[in-house]
Amino acid sequence: MLDTIQSAEFVRLWTLHGQRIYAYLLALSSNYADADEIYQEVGMTLWQKFDQFTPGTNFHAWARQVGLNKVRNFRLLRRHDTMLCSPELLDAINHTVEKTIDTLDSQHQVFADCFEKLSPRNKDLLERRYQPGATPRSVAKQMGRNVNSIYVTLSRIHNALLDCVRKATLGGEAS
Repeated sequence: MLDTIQSAEFVRLWTLHGQRIYAYLLALSSNYADADEIYQEVGMTLWQKFDQFTPGTNFHAWARQVGLNKVRNFRLLRRHDTMLCSPELLDAINHTVEKTIDTLDSQHQVFADCFEKLSPRNKDLLERRYQPGATPRSVAKQMGRNVNSIYVTLSRIHNALLDCVRKATLGGEAS
């Protein structure tokens, strides 16, 4: 059984990496129901074996490896079900993820840094716009603004984010 400090560290790491692990499992399973089931198994296995995890090492890589093993086991147990990818494709997807994960992480961080530089008003507008089911029209109504002004403002925000990301990834200081 994990002690309180280990439990807190597990929760912190799982909260930090869980969504990315789920996305990875979904890419490997190509089915939400299967990904959900495998995700639960991965979480339980990581929890049960967390005392074997070496602090300071790459939790995300460890969780991905456990996930890959769970997907492989899932496929063996459900051989009779239609699976959309072969073991070779599974390995190819995993290899691609391993090669690109650092780049994707740094791109995500650059975007997050650029997003944080936006004004609170612009962040609020983006957050409203990208809520599930939201449209520029619904946001305009919610905010008491003209829909065309929402489109113009969103375009300006998107351009500012794109400019910031480009500057940051080209080695210049993001503005």
